[in-house]
Amino acid sequence: MIKKTSNYLSTFLCLVASILIINQSAYAQTLTFTSDEYVSELDEKIPAWLEEFIVPGAAIALIENGKVILQKGYGYADAKNNVTVNSKTGFNIGSISKTVTAWGVMKLVEEGKIELDCPAEMYLTRWHLPETEYDVNKVTIRRLLSHTAGLSLHGYPGWSPNDTLPTIEESLSGKNNGPGGVRLIMEPGTKWEYSGGGFTILQLIIEEVTGRKFADYMQTEILNPLGMINSSYTIDDKILSASSLEHNSYGEVIPFELFTAEAAAGLHTTIEDFALFAQASLNLCGIAGTKQVILRQSTIELMTSPVPASDGLYGLGYEIDSIQNSQAVLVGHDGANAGWHAYLKVNQQTGNGFAMITNGGSGYNVYRQAYCNWINWKLGVSLGDRCKKTITPLLIKTLRNEGIEAAIVAYKKVKKTEADDYFFFEGALYSFGYELLRANKIKESIEIFKLNVEEFPESSNTFDSLAEAYMANGNNELAIKNYEKSVELDPKNLNGIERLKKLKNK
Repeated sequence: MIKKTSNYLSTFLCLVASILIINQSAYAQTLTFTSDEYVSELDEKIPAWLEEFIVPGAAIALIENGKVILQKGYGYADAKNNVTVNSKTGFNIGSISKTVTAWGVMKLVEEGKIELDCPAEMYLTRWHLPETEYDVNKVTIRRLLSHTAGLSLHGYPGWSPNDTLPTIEESLSGKNNGPGGVRLIMEPGTKWEYSGGGFTILQLIIEEVTGRKFADYMQTEILNPLGMINSSYTIDDKILSASSLEHNSYGEVIPFELFTAEAAAGLHTTIEDFALFAQASLNLCGIAGTKQVILRQSTIELMTSPVPASDGLYGLGYEIDSIQNSQAVLVGHDGANAGWHAYLKVNQQTGNGFAMITNGGSGYNVYRQAYCNWINWKLGVSLGDRCKKTITPLLIKTLRNEGIEAAIVAYKKVKKTEADDYFFFEGALYSFGYELLRANKIKESIEIFKLNVEEFPESSNTFDSLAEAYMANGNNELAIKNYEKSVELDPKNLNGIERLKKLKNK
């Protein structure tokens, strides 16, 4: 069950940023690397990171004062056939699809076709939110864009190319490969709760308002005008022919995934096009490469300003990072689907930006190292290898060579003796456990989830994951026990509640 991976990634990325001080007023005085010297350093580090974290390929773009200073691919799009990554290689960017979708919504707002504070229900005829104890009319466009609408359904698994994809309406009603239907589960406007399902509602609203397919609207109204001509929400032969393969955390090729939830997770792009979107997000007029101004400056400022219920962390489609002990504020998003990881952050005050896309299940390790390195460059000091790593690659390599018991021992040893070099967080074990579960390594996944419960005993999600693995192994008694503990820790765990009903009725 895919739950809160992107939240975990955002959390530890914020931890990285919070310990790195970006003093913009001293920037010019502290810079000791020229752009060329810094790029040369990345040329050495990125291939080493790809090897260390078992990621076949990546591409990166860096922006200085609004201009792209680096736009380059590293490693392989298809290692078997010796196809390397270049600036036109395609990658899925996961939840950063939402940020681009937000541009499509806000264009309709500017045109007066959608009102930010009107109920979503005003624009819906093909599907409606189920009635609950909460008022569906408080689910507004603004709240959908900012994940404050009180909705369920965090994220989506994809479908294989051989599957018949459900319609948008079917997906919203629960035919979506596991995560269930979109429902109102809390009072709208009171709390930030990430909902990919909310962006699927926005996808449907765009179709209802324009009378066009979502992907077609986004292509002609947003992507093409920005110059992103090699990007698309539609995965056709042109997109596939230029795309990288996608890989799991072992570096093995996995099936290409498709999405009905295009707005939430389905955008395919290149680093060349991704850099254009990064530039556009800098809120600069006359961006090089764009054919026209898509959104007004005031609109982008609104999108990159925090909404009240987000605790300052989210705007309209954009994550917002206020860097501790600094005046710097970075906006952007992270993205993850099976086999893909991507990251975007820009500083609108300085015109600087970072964008990276990767084609491996452990790709977030690579972009996090590169992002940490980029932030340190702004201090004039390269700390590169001192940026902490996640524990997953070590677990993978030990499991491969010595088995699951040795992997658990290695984890505990490293935590005891090398804690300063690693991040030990719930999401790393969570992601690795599900990687094993998807690969039908059920007994190994159970051991990883048991370790996660041991490490994070107050988390509902760790017990929920362990219960799912036990259920996959046919041990319903232990599945029930762990689902009960998960629901005890989080009474709003709808997945756990529904699974318990089914298990107890068997």
